[in-house]
Amino acid sequence: MGLLFIDTAMKPEREKTVKRVLSGVIWEVYLYILTSNEPVGVRDVWRGLKLSSPSLAQYHINHLLDMGLVAQTVDNKYVAEEKARIDVLRSFVLLRGRLISRMTFYGAFTLGLFLVYLYVWPFRWWDLRDVVLLVVCMFSAIAFFFEAYSQHKGLRALQRLRTS
Repeated sequence: MGLLFIDTAMKPEREKTVKRVLSGVIWEVYLYILTSNEPVGVRDVWRGLKLSSPSLAQYHINHLLDMGLVAQTVDNKYVAEEKARIDVLRSFVLLRGRLISRMTFYGAFTLGLFLVYLYVWPFRWWDLRDVVLLVVCMFSAIAFFFEAYSQHKGLRALQRLRTS
């Protein structure tokens, strides 16, 4: 039920350790650091996640440091390592501190191309090409946006599952 830390040089026994360790509060701490716009300190994590003490936040951050998921800055703050990716988060893009599904971008691109097509060429209902294009583009955009919604819903459910 754990998450998989992606590292090509990782040994199988280390992989099992990461799978067991990255759950519960550590998962919340990792997401908090990952989605922060700037480096965060121990007290920021403590206050942001409403943990019982700063030493508990430091304990979980130390685990993330050991796994290579976060790095410490010179002013003793922490940032998420760009090289380290978790399998569950591979289908998301971090944009201004928010995790956005890649499917959202694909759906927007498909819908944008269709709108440009409608703007450049007038739509004719009797032309089979226009009707097929309408059906394919709308089906594709709806499928991409539904998949993006499902991924975000799954991520939220995973966060709730890990905290309980």
